[in-house]
Amino acid sequence: MTLNPQSAEMSSTRLYEAETSPDLIAERYGLAREAVIDFSLNVNPFGPPSAAVEAARRACGAIHLYPDLNYSQLRRALAARHRVDEAMFFFGAGLDDVIKLILQAWTSAGDDVLVHLPTFPRYELEASLRGCRIVAVENDEPELIDAGRIESALVAHKPALAFICSPNNPTGARLTRSEIARLAEAAPETILVVDEALINPAEEGAVGLVANHRNLVVLRTFSKYFGIAGMRVGYAIASPDLVAVAEVGRPPFNLALPSLDAAIAALSDREFLARCKATFAEEFAHFLTEIASDPRLKVRGHNANMILLDLGGRDPGEAAENLARRGLIVADATSFHGLEKDHVLRISLRSRADNDRLIKALKELP
Repeated sequence: MTLNPQSAEMSSTRLYEAETSPDLIAERYGLAREAVIDFSLNVNPFGPPSAAVEAARRACGAIHLYPDLNYSQLRRALAARHRVDEAMFFFGAGLDDVIKLILQAWTSAGDDVLVHLPTFPRYELEASLRGCRIVAVENDEPELIDAGRIESALVAHKPALAFICSPNNPTGARLTRSEIARLAEAAPETILVVDEALINPAEEGAVGLVANHRNLVVLRTFSKYFGIAGMRVGYAIASPDLVAVAEVGRPPFNLALPSLDAAIAALSDREFLARCKATFAEEFAHFLTEIASDPRLKVRGHNANMILLDLGGRDPGEAAENLARRGLIVADATSFHGLEKDHVLRISLRSRADNDRLIKALKELP
């Protein structure tokens, strides 16, 4: 179906404002700030690699200078990591910035932009602000991504651009490499943007497909596994021709010096990524075991430390407020289009002690 980009519902979608901050919750409910735990934002709860922190500190000694216009050192490091040409990278201050800039570069007002629902609302918002029409593809089971339906919509609508989030936010669902390649081949005139913000950076994902599919773009970020969300570093991997068009509109210094150096240092710490992956797996297994005693709670989807949790018919807004009063911040996942009628929360697991506190509170929900 096609949604009207001028509708109030579409244009007002802002996921981050549907969440909140520990400072606001502490003030609202009269709690000590240190007693408030944020499970709502999908970040690495174990912090950044120590090398990234030290690199950022050193860079602060030169913050009276502008960074290199081409971000050459980070570009070289990523080209070596992904085994692609240096000309295939486009950078932004986080993927929110990248999404906005590529829509400005690669679409025009009135173009169709395809998204599958539910998914990260920023695609819809930025495309609508660009003046594009949204072609929304929904699935009978919202926790899945239906590649067949997406392919049919691509062929029928021939959108200028399509967003595929894999692993998907907030469900964790994925498309396989072969499914992504099939979609790129089915719609050669559509720019197919595959957002891999939530993927383990050690995985190749769809990056290896870009060289052979000039209409395929892959998004990556340093905000999740790499643990430097506050530094705001995201990037796209695309054909040099597409990158050259997007570069025209990119602000010349949209990444800060400390952010660049922190990202370069984070790339070198492979042990950090492996340790986080193992811990995420352990904590998810523990979470599953502990909630098994409450038949009302059910995991509908997950990826790494992110979980889409079904509350068994209870109102997610009321549940989120109940938890917030106890200093536990979660995301009411009905803020995602396609999940409005579901009874789900999105949570991002943290340490064992924090997770056990959340599990206890979830079991005590009325």
